[in-house]
Amino acid sequence: MRRLGLWSASAIVVANMIGTGVFSTLSYQVHALPDERAILLLWVLGGLSALAGALCYAELGAGRPRSGGEYLLLTQLFHPAVGFLAGWISVVAGFAGPIAAAALAFSAYFGKLWPPAAQAPTIVALVLVSLISALHMLRVEIGAGFQVVTTAFKILVMLGIVVAALLVAPERALVQADLAATVFDPAFAVSLVYVTYAYLGWNAALYVAGEVRNPQRNLPLSLLASTALVTLLYVAVNWAFLRLVPFADLVRVDPGTMSVENELAVGFLAGRALFGEAGGMIVGGAIAFTLVSTVSAMVLAGPRVLAAMADDWPPFAVFGRRHSGGSPRHAIVFQWLLIMLLLLTASFEFVVNFIGVSLTLFNIAVIVGFLRERWREPDRPRPFRAPFGWTAGLLFLALNSWMVVFLSANQPQAVLLSLASIAVAFVGYWPLRHHAPETRR
Repeated sequence: MRRLGLWSASAIVVANMIGTGVFSTLSYQVHALPDERAILLLWVLGGLSALAGALCYAELGAGRPRSGGEYLLLTQLFHPAVGFLAGWISVVAGFAGPIAAAALAFSAYFGKLWPPAAQAPTIVALVLVSLISALHMLRVEIGAGFQVVTTAFKILVMLGIVVAALLVAPERALVQADLAATVFDPAFAVSLVYVTYAYLGWNAALYVAGEVRNPQRNLPLSLLASTALVTLLYVAVNWAFLRLVPFADLVRVDPGTMSVENELAVGFLAGRALFGEAGGMIVGGAIAFTLVSTVSAMVLAGPRVLAAMADDWPPFAVFGRRHSGGSPRHAIVFQWLLIMLLLLTASFEFVVNFIGVSLTLFNIAVIVGFLRERWREPDRPRPFRAPFGWTAGLLFLALNSWMVVFLSANQPQAVLLSLASIAVAFVGYWPLRHHAPETRR
């Protein structure tokens, strides 16, 4: 039964995209790029890449309105083995790892508001994930409503920062350097990699496509409108931070410390510039609480990948069972157990930092499949035909392939470990290959 409307699907996309990335990467960029124009250009380029991918995914999803994301698309575009690999990597690296990281980030700030919680940040993260998982085990409509409300709060926080910068911030000359030299500096390429990661989640509606009403209309609309909105918000919020906080103050944030304090430091500085010390706590706290929406969106979407695999693979059939309210409870419980394991073993950073590259590889594979289908089946019925489809696909491939090549040269361990994770998933596929579904294109 299709229980999710346009607003719910859009909220899932927005909340999946907006995590801590937009608030944390600026402190790294100002150390590497001495030109505010180059920093804003990074966010524009990241948005163009995400929009290009969303256009291609919108066409594919409208023609295949089943849940599963890359699992479903790669199964039908190439082979069930490719879909199987993408599905399990999505379950672990695409959802469980980032959920654990976002929950722990929330708990660390919550400890600032309520000091006893600072003594047990992992427990706070476990409680948050458990409560949200329990919520999404109720009727789908209840979880969807919660998602819309928390996503609206997230958007209001970001708009509030932008409006405050427009009304309150003093005029300040842009920090500039040689723009061309800055753009062609290797540091610009490194920064673009992390900006691209901040845009991940633009494809989130396809993970729940089988539950979206009128998918031929609502899937493309949710993907494209949400990605465009997040792009505008990202550019505007970073402009606001640069306007509110002197460049020299941003540079003083330690870029080498991967901590919640560092990730939210820019928000604290912006709030302090607006309202003094108390304002720093208020703005930083509001930013931290937006992570509830992020955790909720991923808890909602992740089990749908496993449930979609269960529909096709008999050994996983238990994860496809749904109760009367429509939620795949067994899949949600499995994801909850996986998150608990990652939190208790503190292994989520490894998952996010090293296996995450494989998500980009599967995105690239989907776009290759999109272009191949356009070439081989030009007359195939398409409920939604992406405008500038070839241009969008080639642009996405160019930017993301370049990123993988750059990472291979500069961070080979990340790429090698990502390939190793895919190989491990293939080991799991091999004994189950006789259960592979027939490809339904």
